[in-house]
Amino acid sequence: MIDKEGKIVDTLYNVAVQEHHEHSRSRVYPQDVQATKTLAAAGVANTFGSWAEIIPITTVDFCYEVVGLVIEAADAATTYLIQLGYSTAGGSDPTTAQIMGERRLILGTPIAKATEILGFWSQNCPANAKLWGRIKSASGNTDELEVSVVVIRHIEITNPIPLLTTWPWST
Repeated sequence: MIDKEGKIVDTLYNVAVQEHHEHSRSRVYPQDVQATKTLAAAGVANTFGSWAEIIPITTVDFCYEVVGLVIEAADAATTYLIQLGYSTAGGSDPTTAQIMGERRLILGTPIAKATEILGFWSQNCPANAKLWGRIKSASGNTDELEVSVVVIRHIEITNPIPLLTTWPWST
């Protein structure tokens, strides 16, 4: 099939990609059930803390997508904004274009259930990319979340829509 711009579209391949996305195997990081990754707020209300490594560089050797975020523990009942990003160089923080997505979390008092998987919608990470996370909280304290992530393999369709280089969206 040819699309309106004259590009060849492989319909069967694209349907297979969609089926793979819906029925792909998943993997949790970190794999050690006694380990989590700590994300800390800055200590100023509504200000992101530093980026923290969630998946080390060269750990996932294929293009991947974060589909879930698990809050393993929280040290404060407040509102959090979680942001994920990636980088392809070991020591570099994500650039604006590498911020994959965000998720808001409201934990009441007392914290009744912090071990819940949150669906996460994001762009994909290149093979061997390092996954980073950071949070901000409403409290103004250096609140911390202990997290893990669920990832799946990402397969690209034949004619993807280009990613925006601005965050959150160009105006």
